[in-house]
Amino acid sequence: MEDRSKPQVSKPQGKPDGADGLQRPGDRKPFERIKQALKDGKITQKEAIEKIKSIKEKLADKGDIKRPQRPNKAELSDEVKTQLDGIKEKHEALHAELKENLAELGEDATKAEIKAAAEEFKEANKERFEAIKSEHEAIREELKAARPERPERPQIELSDELKAKVANLKDKREELHLAQKEMLNTLKDASKEERQVIIKEFKELNKAKHQEIKETAKALKEEIRDQVETEATRTSDL
Repeated sequence: MEDRSKPQVSKPQGKPDGADGLQRPGDRKPFERIKQALKDGKITQKEAIEKIKSIKEKLADKGDIKRPQRPNKAELSDEVKTQLDGIKEKHEALHAELKENLAELGEDATKAEIKAAAEEFKEANKERFEAIKSEHEAIREELKAARPERPERPQIELSDELKAKVANLKDKREELHLAQKEMLNTLKDASKEERQVIIKEFKELNKAKHQEIKETAKALKEEIRDQVETEATRTSDL
């Protein structure tokens, strides 16, 4: 009778020689893979930003990371709301009176006449305008005093590599700023038609530089957040 039982196969014990320390391709951190792909030119800065954003959203949904949280705005009290409504009513009343005074000038009134009438109204109602301004400033100070204290942010120390990138970005911005300043100087003695041509040429010439600076700043912000930002900190605008 034929033996149909499965043959006994011995399993290899342990890892084969040279296999120690092998890692699965997915073991590398996703941010590092994106960073390396960007450095190798396989993806653009815009694509890198979108990939990082997508990964962070998924991690946040899972609760693996926490995004920086800003303090909640203080709720206005009923008293403050009443004060603000009173200020709004006074301001609207002044505006309505000014509108009536200007309407009395007629449709044929010149710009100079309208401007003179408006200035005359403001001068005649100077005390009312000053009172509204004082009330508004008082409420602003009251809200400022009631604002909850923000947690003190820890000092962020950037790596030498990030410092170099930030410095390079600032140099590029300064270079573009100087070019814009020179362009504005040329507009002083130019005619209206010449100004339009100069501005158009400047925009076309520096469009790529401006876009590069914009994308570099976004990518650099993400890189800084990945390395140094915690829930209690957030990067300043570059």
